[in-house]
Amino acid sequence: MDRDNKIRKLMKAPSYIRHILLFFILWIPARLLRKMSGRYRNLWLVSERGNDARDNGYWFFRYLREKHPEINARYVISRDSPDFGNAAALGETVIFRSLRHHLMYLAADYLVSAHVQPVAPDMVIYYHLAQIGIRAKGKQVFLQHGIIKDDMEWLHYPKLRVDMFVSGALPEFEYLKKTYGHPDGVIRFLGLCRFDSLVEDGEKTREILVMPTWRGAFYPHGDDFPKTMFYRSFQALLSDPKTSELLDRLDFRLIFYPHAELQDELRHFTSPSDRIILARREDYDVHDLLKRCRILITDYSSVFFDAAYMNKPVIYYQFDEDEFRRYHYKQGYFSYERDGFGPVVRTHDELMKALCAAADNGFESEELYRSRAESFFGSREGGCCERTYAEILKLGKGGQ
Repeated sequence: MDRDNKIRKLMKAPSYIRHILLFFILWIPARLLRKMSGRYRNLWLVSERGNDARDNGYWFFRYLREKHPEINARYVISRDSPDFGNAAALGETVIFRSLRHHLMYLAADYLVSAHVQPVAPDMVIYYHLAQIGIRAKGKQVFLQHGIIKDDMEWLHYPKLRVDMFVSGALPEFEYLKKTYGHPDGVIRFLGLCRFDSLVEDGEKTREILVMPTWRGAFYPHGDDFPKTMFYRSFQALLSDPKTSELLDRLDFRLIFYPHAELQDELRHFTSPSDRIILARREDYDVHDLLKRCRILITDYSSVFFDAAYMNKPVIYYQFDEDEFRRYHYKQGYFSYERDGFGPVVRTHDELMKALCAAADNGFESEELYRSRAESFFGSREGGCCERTYAEILKLGKGGQ
């Protein structure tokens, strides 16, 4: 009991010191539990950020529980997460950053996550620790959060060290192999696990989804956020009488759902119409919104790949490209004008014209953009989770 209390006190120490000490203190107990306890033996630990269950980690865990219940798979998630019930309904859960999480992280055969560092008690800290050789022994599988289109240098090898890096589309796969420097066989073109559910027929609602991405950690926030071009541009869309008139005419709703990192800034936005919803992450699931919507308006968010996968029309509202590149991602292989799945607009007037044109077209994707999607994704018949599972099994056998 005294030893347990000491460990609990240690878990409240400053972050890097705490995680390094816990790693080494719990290493031997974790390896012993792996031999002595069925809970820790042949363990597949699955997660996302640790506070959610709605992305590729969740869909892979769901696949394991439904198709391979014999696998000792557990999902890591915080108890106060709005998604906790969804994960718990499928199978065993492990509380994020609990003592059991630390032990299972060190004992697991497979660590599978939509984010880096897979299933770690702290993604950022363990990402840096892995670069100096402090990492769990389990095979680490990076399912990805979304298809990569930009140059994300922190995902280059040797900064990121994983055993399997899943790619969702052929052009992305070729770009990652050529540019990101991972050893042969690490990057595998399998499709993203959540894509399996996109091939299912879903309810089509009368909704326009507006889902912009964030601008990086150094972008103005808090009281300075309303001074940004981002705020002014999207607030103009929400408050324009023409937006409300269009929604009334179509009998539609507009769902405004900023990126998870911008959810705190949602308080600055206002809506003059009850048809315009300022959507909080706790109340709405991105995956469901994408399946339900008739059209997606975004700026640079990779969620447009999901919309294109379903042949839904997309509008790219890119009013601040230079600023976006300065604060956030560098240009990768993807050109929105050349490769994109919808028109690129720069001004508010252009956005309103493109939206009205899409409405007049019955919110059907144009043939040019459907053809691009076909070339980009190839087969869209599902099976992503099954392929991922098969490739993970190969890792356990030492295969590449």
